[in-house]
Amino acid sequence: MKKYRIFASEYGFQGMPSLEAIKAMFSGTPDLNLKIPIIQAHHKQPRGWEIINKYMEKDYKVPTDFVQYNYVSQLLQARGMQIAIEAHRRNKPYNMGTLIWQLNDCWPVVSWSAIDYLGNWKALHYQTKRSFENIAVFGFEKDNLLNFYAVNDGLGTYKDVRIEIKVLDFDGKLINEISSAPNGKVLKDQLKFDPIEVENLFDETERKQSLIVVKLLDVNDKLLVQNNLFLEKPKDLELPKPNIKIKKISPTEIEVSTDVLAKDIYLMGDTHFSDNFFDLLPNEKRTIKLSKALDKIEVMSLWDTMQ
Repeated sequence: MKKYRIFASEYGFQGMPSLEAIKAMFSGTPDLNLKIPIIQAHHKQPRGWEIINKYMEKDYKVPTDFVQYNYVSQLLQARGMQIAIEAHRRNKPYNMGTLIWQLNDCWPVVSWSAIDYLGNWKALHYQTKRSFENIAVFGFEKDNLLNFYAVNDGLGTYKDVRIEIKVLDFDGKLINEISSAPNGKVLKDQLKFDPIEVENLFDETERKQSLIVVKLLDVNDKLLVQNNLFLEKPKDLELPKPNIKIKKISPTEIEVSTDVLAKDIYLMGDTHFSDNFFDLLPNEKRTIKLSKALDKIEVMSLWDTMQ
């Protein structure tokens, strides 16, 4: 019997462009309001706004503030595409390719793009970069079981890899820890780990206050890749208020830190950030490079949209 392979050649979800691209829709001082005709017209999918709002209501608290709505719209687009990309990658060799629609825009518009008209990376592009790393570890919940897959699309072969799973609350306290041997000794293309019962990691009351940190380690316990998993929708997470600090290292380099979990950190300013729309764990620091110096960098996280 002939074996067929699948290549997902085109799929996408819409999201708003950067605030800078939104402002480019106007000739004068912009009125940032979703209901004004100019912004409504810069969306050529007849049911586009309806679809975005429908799915946003399912997963997020829908903001009334325009800047926050713009931010959550991008998070929604990135989240939907992340789910698809990671499902495709862990389903190899049945699925041997996944190509998103689309890369960029030819005008300032709400669209399926990952890069907007002005060349700014949307949340989707940052997340796509993470989801397409050569070595990745993915996890998902089904029937009260957590399933973990490690995928290697690079040229190297890694022997005796193992998975390390830690459950942390949003203050960084360790709730549970599991170190599991894989079903095999070599990570060449893909490796599936033994599923874990969710109830063995935390109880029902902790689901909204916890995250799962998954690490893939080599034979020398060197970190190959890390992924953070949440088992509740973003709108159902009981997030604490983060104290996000930005320390200037040089004119084009900053260090971002937080005291508690800061989910979906959004750095804002007229520059390109080497990373953005990312989760930061308690007492974790991340160095970010800027394409040009800024006097002021504004920051937002998902917590701000849930007040």
